[in-house]
Amino acid sequence: MSGTALTSTTRRTLLRLLWALLAANAVALAGCLAVFLGVQRTTEAAADRSVPAILAVYDAQVALREAHGAAVASFAACTRLLAGPGEDYQNQIARAGQHLAEVAEDNAAGDEGSRDIQVVEASLVTYTGLIERAHAHFAQPDGGALGAAALRDASGLLEEILDRLDLLRGKQVAALDRQVDGTWTGPAMVLLWLLPVLVLGGLLVAAQLFLRDRFRRVLNAPLLLATLAVVAMGGTTATSLRSTDQLADARTETGSAARARETQLTSLVDRDAGRLAALLAAAYAPTPCPDTAAQPRPPRKAASDDGPDSPAGKAWTHSQEATTLAARGANSRGGEIVLLATSLLAATLVIFGLLPRLEEYRYRQR
Repeated sequence: MSGTALTSTTRRTLLRLLWALLAANAVALAGCLAVFLGVQRTTEAAADRSVPAILAVYDAQVALREAHGAAVASFAACTRLLAGPGEDYQNQIARAGQHLAEVAEDNAAGDEGSRDIQVVEASLVTYTGLIERAHAHFAQPDGGALGAAALRDASGLLEEILDRLDLLRGKQVAALDRQVDGTWTGPAMVLLWLLPVLVLGGLLVAAQLFLRDRFRRVLNAPLLLATLAVVAMGGTTATSLRSTDQLADARTETGSAARARETQLTSLVDRDAGRLAALLAAAYAPTPCPDTAAQPRPPRKAASDDGPDSPAGKAWTHSQEATTLAARGANSRGGEIVLLATSLLAATLVIFGLLPRLEEYRYRQR
């Protein structure tokens, strides 16, 4: 076989290796970026919308239960003549409104969620109106029966509001489930970036072996560095797996917070049920209230009710952990920039590694 034929074969092989490596690098970058950014968008949506919305709905429910309990306690303690439903009631209603505003801002359930929020906000206006009406009646010497009727209507409406919030929360939870179990966070997505990276790494190893056999050199330094850059590309993309795990952990913590909140809500219902029943019964056979100014303030929750081992304390702890995990999963740490930089570096090193060998075969024969 002639020297020209040998030269032509080697040069063609080098060119094919060069173009194959550059093409494989582009495909690997596309796969890595697609998965990394897909996971990033999903975790950001969960951290910014779904998780906060779920927790805010529960906080709104607790605030409404607390507000209603404060109003009932105030009416039962006869402080209504001086301060209406009471300062605690006003504070808790304000908190409930703030939490509803958070849900509206973070809503991940689309138009259906927005409609539920609008219904709750409208119902809440009606509820506060009924509480004010109850106060106006209770303030009258003979208005106990009318006040009790307004309070009973407010209690019924409160249950409807809480049921609507349950539906709204369920839709937010469904949105979070779709994010955790979605396409980009599924295990099959690993193949989208791992296979191209492995192919690229295999081509770099094949190029090293070809150059060693053809040019009698143990290692091509630029190609070795390019291999390290590809490893860095794969490692950076693999951090998306950690983000996916953190998102799943955030969902678990959200579920734990939900169970603690349910226990807290149940305890609030149990706490206020007897007091409300007694107030409604007494309203139809009222006895004169003592001097209002001498009455104590409505009873507050015991300190132990807010301890770290209480339902409220556990709910707060799990809520904070869920928020933290979701935020960590959504933090890309500049991974997309690292992917672009390592891919560009790998392509540059491939060119620098093969171009001198191509130049050797431009004019001389073997």
